[in-house]
Amino acid sequence: MDKNTRITLNELMRRKEQMLEAKRQKKTRELYVESLGGVITIEEPTRELVNDCREMSKNGGDGDAYIIYQCVKEPNLKDPELLRAFECAEPSEIVGRIFEPGEIGALSQEIVMLAGYGINAVQRVERIKN
Repeated sequence: MDKNTRITLNELMRRKEQMLEAKRQKKTRELYVESLGGVITIEEPTRELVNDCREMSKNGGDGDAYIIYQCVKEPNLKDPELLRAFECAEPSEIVGRIFEPGEIGALSQEIVMLAGYGINAVQRVERIKN
């Protein structure tokens, strides 16, 4: 749809089922990670997870590592064998053992953007078509 097309009540009602179905299906995205030399798959976080991670970060915790631990689906960072191999006392420690510090911030940002929290999720328009 064109960025300048006005959305009406009728249009929202017409798209209701499509919109609800889209919300039920979690989005995924593949990302190339330089230090790994390969691609990982992330999954859209829930609103609750994003809020929990923001609260963790605000209170001195590592919300970035936690959201990555929860949302990286391939490879499975929750695999017990992987956690044992990297000698992780806490499961989310795997994030810091696998990814570079700069990658952690970038991955966390990509994950929350997948849920619509990104800068480009809403854009100002100069004029609207009728």
